[in-house]
Amino acid sequence: MQEPSLGQRWISEGETELGLGMVVAVEARTVTLLFPGSEETRVYARRNATIARIRYDVGDNVLDLDGQTLQVTAVIEQQGILSYQGLRQDGQIISLPETRLAHQIQLARPQERLLAGQLDANEWFNLRYDTLLNRSKLMQQPTYGLGGARVGLLPHQLYVASEVARRHAPRVLLADEVGLGKTIEAGLILHQQLLMGRLQRILIIVPENLQNQWLVELLRRFNLRFSLFNTERLEAETESSEGDNPFLSQQLIIMSLETLLATPEAQNQAVAAGFDMLVVDEAHHLAWSPESASPAYLLVERLSLRCPGVLLLTATPEQLGLTSHFARLRLLDPQRFHDYEAFITETHSFQDTARLAQLLMQDPCICSEADIATLQRYVPEVGMTHESLLSPSQRLQMLNALLDRHGTGRLLFRNTRHAVQGFMPRHLHIHPLDTQPASPDELFQAKVQALLLLLKELRHEKVLLICKESHTALDLEDCLRLQEGIRTSMFHEGMSLLERDRAAAYFSDLEAGAQILICSEIGSEGRNFQFACHLIMFDLPEHPDLLEQRIGRLDRIGQKRPIHIHVLSLSGSAEQRRLQWYHEGLNAFEHTCAVGAAIFAEMNHRLHDCLETDSLATWTTFIEETTQRRHILEQELEQGRDRLLELNSCRPEPAEQLVQALTRQEEENSLPLYMERIFQQFGVDIDDHGEDGLYLLRPGDHMLMETFPELDEDGLTLTYDRERALSREDVAFLTWEHPMVSACMDMLTHTELGNANVALIRNRGVKTGTLLLEALFVPELQVPKYFQLDAALKEAMIRILIDTEGRSLGDNVAHMTLRRQLQSLDRTTARNIIKSRHDILRQNISRAELLAKAQLAPRLEEARVLYHVQMQAELHRLRALQHVNPAVRDDEIEHLNQAMHIGEHALSTCQVKLYALRLIVAGEA
Repeated sequence: MQEPSLGQRWISEGETELGLGMVVAVEARTVTLLFPGSEETRVYARRNATIARIRYDVGDNVLDLDGQTLQVTAVIEQQGILSYQGLRQDGQIISLPETRLAHQIQLARPQERLLAGQLDANEWFNLRYDTLLNRSKLMQQPTYGLGGARVGLLPHQLYVASEVARRHAPRVLLADEVGLGKTIEAGLILHQQLLMGRLQRILIIVPENLQNQWLVELLRRFNLRFSLFNTERLEAETESSEGDNPFLSQQLIIMSLETLLATPEAQNQAVAAGFDMLVVDEAHHLAWSPESASPAYLLVERLSLRCPGVLLLTATPEQLGLTSHFARLRLLDPQRFHDYEAFITETHSFQDTARLAQLLMQDPCICSEADIATLQRYVPEVGMTHESLLSPSQRLQMLNALLDRHGTGRLLFRNTRHAVQGFMPRHLHIHPLDTQPASPDELFQAKVQALLLLLKELRHEKVLLICKESHTALDLEDCLRLQEGIRTSMFHEGMSLLERDRAAAYFSDLEAGAQILICSEIGSEGRNFQFACHLIMFDLPEHPDLLEQRIGRLDRIGQKRPIHIHVLSLSGSAEQRRLQWYHEGLNAFEHTCAVGAAIFAEMNHRLHDCLETDSLATWTTFIEETTQRRHILEQELEQGRDRLLELNSCRPEPAEQLVQALTRQEEENSLPLYMERIFQQFGVDIDDHGEDGLYLLRPGDHMLMETFPELDEDGLTLTYDRERALSREDVAFLTWEHPMVSACMDMLTHTELGNANVALIRNRGVKTGTLLLEALFVPELQVPKYFQLDAALKEAMIRILIDTEGRSLGDNVAHMTLRRQLQSLDRTTARNIIKSRHDILRQNISRAELLAKAQLAPRLEEARVLYHVQMQAELHRLRALQHVNPAVRDDEIEHLNQAMHIGEHALSTCQVKLYALRLIVAGEA
């Protein structure tokens, strides 16, 4: 032990929370420390004192008793007392005796902790090392941000999300046909941009009846916790904020359009708050014409002018009509879309381009001389001959060049069921009731009896039942479960999110779960059950969109079997006529009816009258008129299809590459083993759940911390398997992008955990008593993640291994080779070694830093050149694209240009940062 002197500053190795101690008494056998910060005194036996001398070095920042920071430029020792000379933050050059150091101390840097004997176990160091490598590998994947969602790996969704999320402040329309997952595409974009740090604040505006659906989808699928701002929440936030803008209290907000329109003050506050991204669902309901605009449209327009990024989820352009479609585009780019007539002319000009694109997709491709001349004019950079048209790769190059020139192709993504395919056929089964009930109660009982017979037929199938009202669902559940003993599960709007999760889990259990899930209209929103293929409609909704929404619970991508739709119908009733209108007039049961809403808007009043009429002829005529109108509108839709846009919304080759990359990553997934080590080290209990691929996580009795990220006292069931997660929404889906995993990685990279370790090696090739120092360094880049400099640097760690003489051994001895030979060393022995070799350790840490700097320099230059080449190529691509397609905004190019200069500067000025230290002591072999 170093000779203590009065006034020196020491710390207690076993009680670092006491702060910085001061020697106040030195006896022959004892030393007394006063800890002013905690007002405690300790007496230590000098022979076995568990205390360490604190000494700062040149370049360190220290805090004095007045709270001023001093950067140390020189250290002077007089009569055992250290004085630190340096520049204080107020600009004065002073000399600070150690007696005036602040009493609080937080040893966090590896060298401080190692030299003070604050040591971590071997496994903590190993985890810290592995965490850095895992995070580096993760950040270099082009699919980062796309793999963590609880969604199927569908090419069209991944393509749209990848294409949009990589842009600066994207402003796009998502207009896929119903059932193709516009909400999922929006969620993937938000998820990826949040992970990359491109977004911090998001405002989502939806119709009131879709608020909970969005809240559930974003939480369950993407682990995004949004706040729902309804009238009550808005009032509460306004009161608690004491006059401040309530929209500044949360970063991620969902709000209904109706609530915003009813509160003018809230409109002004939302505009003033400033959001990075505005998302608007059902945007086709925002009414606009060249002469006037609705209050809803004007509100969204105000917000869109203040938000850099905008996502509009709408019906397809064909359903909207050109005027309404132009209105949406105005919100995205008002400078470009300011002239409706010019827009019409431009739209018609792309019909010939679409025809040529269709030709290029044919094999063999047969083009006339006139077509080749036109292609040559459109894409002069691609050599165009009859011979080149024989090559699939050259035709693909031509096709991509054509698609790049499509006017709104960069602003609008529209995938169709025809293009995506993979949907199962739908079959309608009508179950007439052979009775004439005299009251609603008798009708209910008659339907229940018919339902019981149907469930008996389907006893080996999972069945989803949907009805209009929650009280109907409750009555049905009472009849089936309590009176008939049928295993039932239930969804209605009065249930909490957790209760609905449990109900869904019980229904999805294929062995001991419910046979039937009974849902109310609102309660079923946002939930899909592709593992079932039988849908019972206990009653019928009044709007065709609600009918499609019901069927859409089963008719999704991923459905493996034909869908059977069962309707309980009373002959001669108004409901039976509505069934006939939906089926024969709209053909809405067995096919998706894209024109249903338009026809309903036109014929709703007549429909209501005809449902009540006694005239069979009037009703028959109405059905025929509906059918004729449907054929006309469907023909107009087909003629108005933008085939070029469909091609551009999912380019097959890059879309399939995304799927393959994510599939490959999941097949090679090392996350389960990594997290098992994490749980063990932090004291979290994990057990097999009893089902394949499920694990039960609980807080352990001896956890390292009071709470563990994303784990409450009730525990958590989790899986690493995507298919299992898709069928069990009550189970957490752990991926490298999950908040729990990210928080654990942060704890291991942003705190001192595992950054100082002493280990023992027994190897005949290493002389007993030899000391090896393994130092891990990282480049310290002062830019946000979305610059993606990690991809240019490739290697995120510099590892230095030196012996006592300072000789570098890292090239000859790999980390894993060394690690497998290491054993634990008791802390007392480790601390004694550190104290006895204190000065040599300081010298070798400095030597390691010099070696790391020398290794970093060429890596940085290589990364800077690579980054410059990549960014220049992207700039060239965007500028060339802008030349032929004005949808490329000036601010996108300017942002990319600035990012190139900032990124290059960050790489040029990057410094190394010491990440972890391991002292390896050679024992007898």
